Amino acid sequence: MVSPKQLLSTLESTLLGPSPPTAAHRVELLHAIRTSSRSFQSLLSYSPPKSSDRSQVQSKSVRLPDSSPISLDDQDVQIALKLSDDLHLNEVDCVRLLVTANQEWGFMGREPLEILRLAAGLWYTERRDLITSLHLLLRAVVLDQGLEDEILVDIQKYLENLINSGLRQRLISLIKELNREDPSGLGGPQCEPYILDSRGSLVERRAVVSRERLIIGHCLVLSVLVVRTSPKDVKDIFSVLKDCASEVSVSNATVKHQITFSLLFALVVAFVSDGLSTVPDKASILSSDASFRREFHELVMATGNDPVVEGFIGGIRLAWVVHLMLIQDGIAARETVSSGSSNEMGYLSRCLDIIFSTNSFQFLLDKILHTASYQNEDEDMIYMYNAYLHKLITCFLSNSLARDKIKESKERTMSMLSPYRVVGSHNFTQDRNSSSQHGSDMGALTFNSILNFVSEIYQKEPELLSGNDVLWTFVNFAGEDHTTFQTLVAFLNMLSTLASSQEGASKVYELLQGKAFRSIGWSTLFECLAIYDDKFKQSLQTAGAMLPDIQEGDAKALVAYLNVLKKVVENGNPIERKNWFPDIEPLFKLLSYENVPPYLKGALRNAIATFIHVSPVLKDSIWTYLEQYDLPVVVGADVQNTQQPMATQVYDMQFELNEIEASREQYPSTISFLNLINALIAEERDLSDRGQRFIGIFRFIYDHVFGPFPQRAYADPCEKWQLVGACLQHFRMILNMYDVKDEDFEGIVDQSRLSTMKESSPLQMQLPVLELLKDFMSGKTAFRNVMGILLPGVNSIIAERNSQIYGQLLENAVQLSLEIIILVLEKDLLLSDYWRPLYQVTYSNFLKK
Repeated sequence: MVSPKQLLSTLESTLLGPSPPTAAHRVELLHAIRTSSRSFQSLLSYSPPKSSDRSQVQSKSVRLPDSSPISLDDQDVQIALKLSDDLHLNEVDCVRLLVTANQEWGFMGREPLEILRLAAGLWYTERRDLITSLHLLLRAVVLDQGLEDEILVDIQKYLENLINSGLRQRLISLIKELNREDPSGLGGPQCEPYILDSRGSLVERRAVVSRERLIIGHCLVLSVLVVRTSPKDVKDIFSVLKDCASEVSVSNATVKHQITFSLLFALVVAFVSDGLSTVPDKASILSSDASFRREFHELVMATGNDPVVEGFIGGIRLAWVVHLMLIQDGIAARETVSSGSSNEMGYLSRCLDIIFSTNSFQFLLDKILHTASYQNEDEDMIYMYNAYLHKLITCFLSNSLARDKIKESKERTMSMLSPYRVVGSHNFTQDRNSSSQHGSDMGALTFNSILNFVSEIYQKEPELLSGNDVLWTFVNFAGEDHTTFQTLVAFLNMLSTLASSQEGASKVYELLQGKAFRSIGWSTLFECLAIYDDKFKQSLQTAGAMLPDIQEGDAKALVAYLNVLKKVVENGNPIERKNWFPDIEPLFKLLSYENVPPYLKGALRNAIATFIHVSPVLKDSIWTYLEQYDLPVVVGADVQNTQQPMATQVYDMQFELNEIEASREQYPSTISFLNLINALIAEERDLSDRGQRFIGIFRFIYDHVFGPFPQRAYADPCEKWQLVGACLQHFRMILNMYDVKDEDFEGIVDQSRLSTMKESSPLQMQLPVLELLKDFMSGKTAFRNVMGILLPGVNSIIAERNSQIYGQLLENAVQLSLEIIILVLEKDLLLSDYWRPLYQVTYSNFLKK
């Protein structure tokens, strides 16, 4: 029998190696997994403590298998017995752990507690190796990893035998057992709470066990696609799901959420895959038993008091109702009359009613799909989850009963919501990822939630849209006769997601270009922009007149339209899109008005930025229009040291950032401005002035955006890291594009006054790349802020990356910071002797000699 470490090493070299496995590798793999069958079948099941073995250890002489007697001292006995108590592990096995740990780490000079933690860590490493090996085998079969058919068939048969022998039941039991507060699970109150892992790092035992449960949860989901689930499996998974969901309602732990998601999706995959496999000559396994259909329907329809548990059960109801729909289609194809058809129709109808009345779609959005726990999950698992949500929603939308319920929901929404209301220009914040957008003041409505649910499914996996006629039929239905901006915005948001592929972008463009919808189209967007531009011009020409407010409905609709425009241009065919929008000037005309909300300006600039890559002519036009229409960037020679205020206040980017956005703690306009400018500068090919023409933009970013970013308040942490990322991207681009030349340090040699000189060089003489290098060499603002980003350290950054919705943005900021440091170190070789304050006087005196 091979050890778990050897087994994992064999699997990794064979299944994950850079080259296809050879015949010898295949033989080695099959031998390894076959000799490990017993370990898999009794996964994480170990010999418990035994009184006779405890006596043997206390006698200080223990005989291990295939070994001569081992003598123990008092400390060895104490540690072995403590291990046995803490891990609910046989005493002789604990002695084996001590022997192995001593061989691997060496115990000389170590404290008893450290030895205990090392031995426990070794045991948990063995467990993790075994679980990971099973996970690799399941992934090899379920996910397309490019392996040869012969080895896949062998692994498939092996896994089928394991699952049919009770492996899946063992996985379900482990998820529950490992969560207990006792030595066999998370550890009891008397157990040592920490272990030392394979790197020698101190880690919490509960975290290690929770990670084991998550991998087992992944194995459970994958196993459903190897061998279809039985009715008992489904009921057991459902029971454990309810237990885990009740914990999630009182805990924000990322791993606990992910474990619960794995149980939810195990059932989603089970119901959808089992239903889709129903063909005229092959009945569904789950629903071939009428008693199971009745029992499970009663389980899933029962209601409780915990809203979180009810929300997860709502997700199961949705999967169950899709399963019933698929079964009905299969029965209809096989038989004219079914004895149980009336029961199933009753189940289906009642389940649909409660899904729509409780709006299960909104819970799935808010508590699952939009959470950091879901978005930071393993990429392959997320892809599989989204793929089965795609199958689920496609089956749901293709069913006539579901379509009728959606139609009722749409009509109810139209009748409940008022078309428009007028608000102040800055009273609305557009945040597509916040739950507030998904509903009106009365709460989220089911029709809107369905549209948003569809959007979220295809946002990350646009390839799933290919050939999806059911979805495009639904689009045509959902786009008709909108009388409220709430439903219009939800529909347009869905269109922006559907335009995430080249095929989808072309279809969405044609939909809005043609006569598919009476009141929705590109003409509506540009007409609305023109109307407001005319209103504002007339107001400015009238003495004493106030600029009119933008209606909330118009503002939201414009943002949604602009998001669709952005996606269509971004993903459209490079040749076709050149002719789609010949005149983009209207997109610029509202940028300079003070009463246009920052979030709308952000959407306008984001849409404009996508046209940069359409053609060189459009790129030049964008520069021209920005200079003509957008807010100016007004900076002085040294903004931070300016003592006298400006005589008259100019409404420029600085004012909008510091007075408008900072007061609301939301920065969509500034973020979009930086991203647009960065995209334009990145396409510049004339480097002759070495960026001098961009010095105003650089000073604005350096002095007003990046400099004070740690002190600013942010309503949304994502915006903080978007802002930081845009600044760092600008700095990295400057360092990449422009080089340091000899002329940059000529004439500095005899300027010993540099060390005492306070004033800065005139703005028109500054170069962005030199100003940035001076900052880093002098330890000033940019340097301090970059180091502040890196200061929390690896562990803290990893924790935030995995547990926060802004984790990917933070990771990007850290990466950009490191790249900037490398670029500065590469460029400071020539200038370091002149610009580092500590060395300037010494160097000047040296040259005088």
